[in-house]
Amino acid sequence: MTSNLSQTFVLVTVGAYLLVLLLLGALASRRVSDAADFIVAGRRLGIGFCTFTLFATWFGGGTLIGAAGASYAGGLSAVVADPFGAALCLLLAGAFYVRLLRRLRLLTVPDFFRRRFGRAAEILAAAAIIPAYIGWVGSQLVAVGTVLTAVADVPFVTSVVVAAVIIVVYTVLGGMWGVTFTDFFQAVVLITAIAVLLPIVLTAAGGAGTVAAALPEGRLRFAPTGGLLEWMFFVQAWLLIGLGNLPGQDLMQRALSSRSERVAQWSAYLGGSLYLFVGLIPVALGMIGSVLLPGLANPEEIVPRLVLSYLPPVGVALFLGALFSALMSSADSGLLAPASVFGQNIIGNLRPGLTPGQQLLVVRGGVVVFCALALAVGLWSGSVYTLMVESWTVMMVGLFGPLTLGMYWKRANAPGAVAGMAAGLGSWLLLLAAGPVLGVLTPGALPELPNALLATPVSLVVTVVVSVGTQGSHPPRRLTDVEGRPIADRDRLGTLPL
Repeated sequence: MTSNLSQTFVLVTVGAYLLVLLLLGALASRRVSDAADFIVAGRRLGIGFCTFTLFATWFGGGTLIGAAGASYAGGLSAVVADPFGAALCLLLAGAFYVRLLRRLRLLTVPDFFRRRFGRAAEILAAAAIIPAYIGWVGSQLVAVGTVLTAVADVPFVTSVVVAAVIIVVYTVLGGMWGVTFTDFFQAVVLITAIAVLLPIVLTAAGGAGTVAAALPEGRLRFAPTGGLLEWMFFVQAWLLIGLGNLPGQDLMQRALSSRSERVAQWSAYLGGSLYLFVGLIPVALGMIGSVLLPGLANPEEIVPRLVLSYLPPVGVALFLGALFSALMSSADSGLLAPASVFGQNIIGNLRPGLTPGQQLLVVRGGVVVFCALALAVGLWSGSVYTLMVESWTVMMVGLFGPLTLGMYWKRANAPGAVAGMAAGLGSWLLLLAAGPVLGVLTPGALPELPNALLATPVSLVVTVVVSVGTQGSHPPRRLTDVEGRPIADRDRLGTLPL
């Protein structure tokens, strides 16, 4: 900061912003009376709230800090997974997934696995989902520390811990209602702030033509120019989030919270479109920043550095509000997701007789526990973009295949689903180990493998083969809603008019 007065102004403004978040969480707590209110907002969200909470959940530190840093260092080809793959995920969800899941009136994604495939599949699904969100929330907390350290000289660990405490408090208070209220508020602040910053830095750099001419060769190239292996990594980058987050609790929690299938479908379409449009702004900021401020030791500091260099204190305060909007709106959703799965599908199986009040207490306690774990993971890892992207790999290789087949293939059964999950995760772990081993045996001959892309088809094939081979001993279950009523096979695609 240029002066102690400016630094104090920014910190006071950020403090006021965080106080608003706490007040919104306290207001939302009045709507929470049981676990259904806490986890899926009583299934009463309309199109506006649903769209903005989807957008705000997706647009977190991985995009605003991580994607900007990745484009600063590597250009367009470095940000395929996010925002492009993430927007693809929302559009696919609207087209093929959310209508049916909303019709089932469940609380969590593992609830689907239990009703379709049984308890073993439910537990495996929960065990795959929970670690992904710990890593994701860790990436958001790292981003908070990166921002406050760069902008206001606040110690990194202090920044991360304070942010974690604030997120825990308003998430514990309001649950999905609190997350929705704060997401809506934060999305408005975020879009306003980036709309202000982009033209300022673009003008300072001399315009789009000047930036394009100054970029190193290849920075604006999106598709690969190499051989098969390079194309495989390109496809994997699209699918890590594009398919990996389709079984994600944060995504499906919004579909399950919507007041109708129409709202669930269109909020995914609108949220995905808005996300791609706004998500390209940090990508542009990263490339503009590589021209204006070259040579940063940590590329993920580029957005806060641009803010400090080109905005007055009032603008810095506004943009810090936007940064916290992006980071916290993802982190709160990332905490609510594993806590919901833990309370509903882990403790719910261990203690099936819990009252609604006891279950609510368990889920709230889970928010605290998982935030502490995410804090530890974030401090240990340190890279926002890598931590965010790799968090979804487990769900892509283990859950995408059984979830999709369970929704669209009647012959999928319990042994097939369990074997498919195990095979996908097992083959992914084997491939992770095989790359370094083969690299040692044949130095320079084998680069890193596209492990997730190779393991996902294994999960699909094993699910099909085992299901076909065990039809007699394990007849497939019909998909039923929470009251045990069979679900109609028709009208599952996202084709409802707005």
